[in-house]
Amino acid sequence: MQDGSDPCPTPAARAAARFSMRAAAVFLLGLAFLAMVLSGVVLVIAPSGRIAGTLDWSVLGLSRPGWERLHLTTGLLFLGAGLWHIVLHWSVIAHLLWSAAARSLCHRRELALAVVGLALVIAVSALDWPPASWLETLSRWFRREVW
Repeated sequence: MQDGSDPCPTPAARAAARFSMRAAAVFLLGLAFLAMVLSGVVLVIAPSGRIAGTLDWSVLGLSRPGWERLHLTTGLLFLGAGLWHIVLHWSVIAHLLWSAAARSLCHRRELALAVVGLALVIAVSALDWPPASWLETLSRWFRREVW
């Protein structure tokens, strides 16, 4: 709500509130993102598969293959939730991109910034330049020096 009041101030109001597909999509995206961040950090610092197996290495009860599975499956969940979010919010996204009144592309600078940012991340990663190369170096350092 724009006035800052709680839309569900009492337990009875919370119980009577309708299920929101939009809220569910946003929460699912956010939680999947956090799970991917956690699993990604663990995988960066994890020993290589052979060493992890020899040491019987685990974090929070998951072995390296378990963390890899978690990272991949939460990545798929994130993709699915992202598609669901796009479908649910397509009218908002389309409105941000296209102005029917002006019959023109809107938010060109923001779109250009997003496209250039993504292209830069892809290029830096593909060319193994910093900071992408630093992540690989950090991961190798953990595998070599810690494990």
